[in-house]
Amino acid sequence: MEEERTWDFYREPFDLKLFLLRMLRKWYVFVLSALAGALVLGGGYFLVKVVFAPAREYQADVIFYMEYAVDPDASDSYATDYFNEYTWNEWIVCDEIQGRISRALGYEISETELAAYVSTTVPADVRLQTLSVVTSDPELSLAIARCYEEWLPEFAEGQRELDSVRVVDSPEQAYLITADVRTFRATVLGALIGLFLCCMTVWLSYLSDDRVYLPGQLKKRHGLKVFGADGQAELMENVRYGTEKLENIALVGVSGSIGCMEALAWFQSTFPQKRWEGVMGTLQFPEGASKLRSVDGVILVVEAGVDSGAVIERVLSYYRQQEISLAGAVLWNSDRRLLRRYYGTESPRRFFRGGKKGREGR
Repeated sequence: MEEERTWDFYREPFDLKLFLLRMLRKWYVFVLSALAGALVLGGGYFLVKVVFAPAREYQADVIFYMEYAVDPDASDSYATDYFNEYTWNEWIVCDEIQGRISRALGYEISETELAAYVSTTVPADVRLQTLSVVTSDPELSLAIARCYEEWLPEFAEGQRELDSVRVVDSPEQAYLITADVRTFRATVLGALIGLFLCCMTVWLSYLSDDRVYLPGQLKKRHGLKVFGADGQAELMENVRYGTEKLENIALVGVSGSIGCMEALAWFQSTFPQKRWEGVMGTLQFPEGASKLRSVDGVILVVEAGVDSGAVIERVLSYYRQQEISLAGAVLWNSDRRLLRRYYGTESPRRFFRGGKKGREGR
């Protein structure tokens, strides 16, 4: 008979051991997910940064030393004027230098182009200024830098804030700007993202999967008296003791007849002194309730990895309303290696070799 209802199907505790055993048998899914993530992100990064990278750029740097004039309006006699970085970036694209560079190059260069090529950096010491020219042609970068070397000292003569400007470091040639390509890091990151997404998918899949894999789940979820699973040593003795007062017993599959018919053959051969009847799925043929009430007891056959907890709960609810005497339940076509590993009767190495569900270990 079904025991007093002290369980809750919708509040089943999380079984970490079962989760790990089921997931670790699918280790290849995690490996493939990591490889896929590495291929997508690392390969995509490589294509963007290497295969389809923009044209190479060459940079020429000129370092100037600025001697600023003393500010006559300052209260401190040592205070000097200075131009900040923003001011210098405005000065270096003025019409005067633009015209000089155009004449030196032999063609007209616009202010927009010049601003895209040239930039200046003013560090903490405002007297040192680095002017950088970046173009896709090393000769063009060097030619523009030479123009600034000649122009800036002349420009300083007309500015009251500057006493003088001299070149500290002059480039001999423009150097190739090496792209910061981090394909390895992108590949590792892609692998980690792929592994994370796989873990989240597997986790959500496990949480949403209410199929039965262990005999203990039938007890925890539905409060059923469970004789055991096919292949377990205790199944025969549990059935013998649980049905010793019953003569006419019906085996009912939860959602189908395949597992029920296989179970029926085993019960008939193991306990030939009793009368066993196989009944089609309750939900498919609910009109069979009268027949189930006529027998001494009913054993529910649950197919491991097939029958869901929600369906089992629906069947049990129907039995309660029909006042059908439920003697207990058995788990059929179970994963033998999962059972042995979960209950500590098989080594991990043997477990992870896999095996056909419901067949291995018979």
